[in-house]
Amino acid sequence: MAARRRLESTALKKSRNPPRVTKKAPVIDRAALLAESQRLASSQRLDEAERLLVGHPDDLECVFRRGALLMTLERWAEAEACFRRTFAAAPSHFDSAMGLAGALVEQGKPAEAMPLLDAAVRAAPNAGRVRYFHSVALEETGRTDEAKSEIAAARELLVAPLDRRGLIPWEVYVQVSRRCNLRCAMCGHEVWKTNSGFMEWPVFDRVLEQCAANSIKKINILAGQGEPFLHPHIFEMLEKAIAAGFEVHIVTNGTPLTPDRIQRLGKLGLASLQFSFAGWDKDSYERTYVGAKFERTLANLLGLQEATRGTDTDFFVKAVVTDSDWAGVSRRTRDFLTTQGVEKIFTVAANNFGGNVQLGQHNERHGVWSLKHLDHHRRMPCRVFLTAIGVFCDGTVTACGCYDSNAELKIGHIMEQSLAEIRTGEEYRRLLAAHRSGNLDGVPMCAKCDDVFG
Repeated sequence: MAARRRLESTALKKSRNPPRVTKKAPVIDRAALLAESQRLASSQRLDEAERLLVGHPDDLECVFRRGALLMTLERWAEAEACFRRTFAAAPSHFDSAMGLAGALVEQGKPAEAMPLLDAAVRAAPNAGRVRYFHSVALEETGRTDEAKSEIAAARELLVAPLDRRGLIPWEVYVQVSRRCNLRCAMCGHEVWKTNSGFMEWPVFDRVLEQCAANSIKKINILAGQGEPFLHPHIFEMLEKAIAAGFEVHIVTNGTPLTPDRIQRLGKLGLASLQFSFAGWDKDSYERTYVGAKFERTLANLLGLQEATRGTDTDFFVKAVVTDSDWAGVSRRTRDFLTTQGVEKIFTVAANNFGGNVQLGQHNERHGVWSLKHLDHHRRMPCRVFLTAIGVFCDGTVTACGCYDSNAELKIGHIMEQSLAEIRTGEEYRRLLAAHRSGNLDGVPMCAKCDDVFG
C-alpha cells in the first residue's frame, strides 16, 4: 500500500523538477511517449507503462519514471538501478534520492539509505513523508530513540492541517441505508449487529445543514455497511444535496438498479459514481459478490457507463481484490472489463476492514492481518480519520466513515450536537491523541486495521 502511495509523487504526477537529460535523446516523440506512459500509469496499467519506458534507457526522465513504476510493482532491485542512474546524473534531484532510498529500505538495506534520507530531511524538514521514511531507516539501523523522535515529527506534520482547521473535517461519509443485499468476500458483514435501517429525512436534512454551516462541500454516500440504492428515497436525497450545491459522490454494488433508474442517475449531476465490480466471469464475480448475479450486474454497469458518458459525472469501476495474487486477479479483471468497453477501472488490494476480515498473512511485527507488505512500514494517523466523519442512518456519528459498522468509534450524535461540537469533543480528542502517538492499544478497531500503515 505504501509503495503504491509513493506513486502519487512520482509516476502518477510529473516530477516538479525532473532530472535533466544529459545525453542526446534518440529521435522519438518524447512528449508523446511520456504522455502515453502517464496515461497508462494513471489508469493503473502499470506493466504497459513500464514496458513503454524500458526501451529508452538513454532518456533520464524515462528512466526516472520507470523507476517509480517499478517501485509500485514492487520490483525493488530494478527500481534501485533506475534511481541510481538518475541520481548519479543529477545528485540534486530530490525525487531520485527519495526513490533510491525507498528501494534500498524495501530491500533491507537501510544503512545505505541513511545518507540520502539525512540529506532529504535537511532539504525538506517539513515534508511528512520524508520524516516518515527517515524514521523507518533509523529504526531498522538500530537508532531507536532517534526513530521515535522522527516518526513523532512525521505524525505531527500529518495532523497539522487538521489542527489549523480547528478539527473540522473536509468531508462527510453518510450511511443513508444500513441494509445490504450482498455478503461480499471483502466486507466485514460477519460482525454486523443488524442489517436494517434507513436514514429519515430529518437526519439527512441535519447533515446537509451542518455541512453547510462548517463549509464542508464534499458528501460521500458511503459507509462501512449498506447499499445506498436500497433506500426508497435515495434519488430525492441525492437531488436535494446536489441542488444545495454539494459535491456528491456515491458508491454502489449496482445490483438494485433498473434501466429507468440508470437513466435517472445519468442526469443527476453526481460528482462521481463508483461501481464495485471484480471478476472476469460468472464464477469469479459471484464468488466475491455473494448474492449478486453476474449477467444482471454487468448489464447495469455497462448501462451506467453509457448513461454518464458526456456528463460531468466521473463514472469508474473499482475492483477490490481479495486474493493474495493481486497482480494476476487485477489483470484478469481489467482485461475482461476492457473487452466489455469499460473505460475507467481501478483495482486495489482489499483492506482488512478494521481487523474484521482475515485476508493475506498475519504480520507478527504489527499484529494485523493484511494482503499488504507491512514489514518496512509503521503506523501513521489514518487519513480518513483526520479528514472525515461518518454519519449513521440514525444520526450517530463515528470517527471512521469507512469500516465502522457497529459504532465502535462513536463520537457523538448529529441530532443532539453540532458537527463542530462533535469533532472538538472529548471522545474525538481522545482518539486523535492515540493516532498522534501511534499507540492504538486503547482503540481496538484502529489497532487491528491495516489502513494506518505508511
